[in-house]
Amino acid sequence: MKSNSRNIFLILNIFIFILMMDFPLSAQNKEPLKNDWFYEYNLRFGRVIPNFPGNDFWKINTYGFDVKFGKQTFGRKEWTQWHNYPAYGLALRYGYLDHPIFGSKLAFFWFIDGQFVRAKWFSFRYQYGFGVAYFPNCYDWKLNPDNIIIGSHITAHIDLNLSAAFRVSKQLELALRANFSHSSNGAIQYPNYGVNPISVNFALRYHFNPMPKPIYTIDTITTFHPINSFHITVVPTWRKSKKDYQEKPDDGSVDRYAGNPNYFVGMIQFGYYRQFHPKYRYGAGIDLMYSSELRRHLEPDDKPAEWKYMSCAAYLSFEVMYNRFVLHAALAYYLYRYADFYTPYYERAGFKIMLGPKYNHYVGMALKAHAGTVDYIEWTYGCDFVTWKDKRARTLRLHKKKNSKHG
Repeated sequence: MKSNSRNIFLILNIFIFILMMDFPLSAQNKEPLKNDWFYEYNLRFGRVIPNFPGNDFWKINTYGFDVKFGKQTFGRKEWTQWHNYPAYGLALRYGYLDHPIFGSKLAFFWFIDGQFVRAKWFSFRYQYGFGVAYFPNCYDWKLNPDNIIIGSHITAHIDLNLSAAFRVSKQLELALRANFSHSSNGAIQYPNYGVNPISVNFALRYHFNPMPKPIYTIDTITTFHPINSFHITVVPTWRKSKKDYQEKPDDGSVDRYAGNPNYFVGMIQFGYYRQFHPKYRYGAGIDLMYSSELRRHLEPDDKPAEWKYMSCAAYLSFEVMYNRFVLHAALAYYLYRYADFYTPYYERAGFKIMLGPKYNHYVGMALKAHAGTVDYIEWTYGCDFVTWKDKRARTLRLHKKKNSKHG
């Protein structure tokens, strides 16, 4: 039965793929509009990476398809020239993991598709995306007790890939991709090992109008005034605790994951940023954190004291800026903590959306992890309360021929 379903799925998707190839080749060329919009369809086949000892995940086949709608930039805004003309948009993914505990998966995510190398008929690209995934067959004590990998229907979705793309006409591109994705709920609901498929993708991208020639208006040598800012960030969130189910029996008489309470987690961050380039900035500061979940790790005879649930850490950060969208990564070291069962350092990775006419407010999401193991999801809001530019400009060089007008 599974084999028949897989064959029907493959035949149907190949048929759709052929139809899409035929349509753009026969479409009439139009004058390029202000925006270069496109849609994309791709097939995917792969396996699941094992993420804890003793499982047979590598034997699980996964296959599916993506439908994407996006916009290809070509230099109308300066930030797109500095980033070598990226594309961005929205994607809908259907996936099937060929194992009884998993089954289907739907993901909806936002993506950026950048270019390492760009030539007339070829480009080498990277892509990353963030969004949500839906698993119909998540953990259920009675119906699906063996699925200790995905504990909730809704999870976060992270998507990364590298691709070689080939331009076969003014409106059509074909691409071969290697893709990695991760889905988990960040300790909002246990169990939560998460699932990590890797796959090969065959993609077809159709541009609604002939792709315009990239615009290049940045001089070979230009100037940039570095931007400095002090900011404050607040993080109110929650999580569950592994301690609440590890102590329950594992003989099937009770649901080990039922009734776990939510624990409040909060952080206030004070920091400094220096944007030394149109694309990059670095920062440093202090994290002041509170986690009521830490009480589950204290000795039973310890007297309750809120200060024991607090910690402080110093961090260094680096960010890549795509206009209002910002990729964030940080490494921190604890200066004070009462509970020391974690590693003395932690990592943070996520994104921000800059708000306001001066880009001085932001909202975002990040994963806090200790030695690569996710602790919880952070939902952030922050603002820059002091901002100033250097009086002296920096000289920047973009690798283009002098006086060139187009890339």
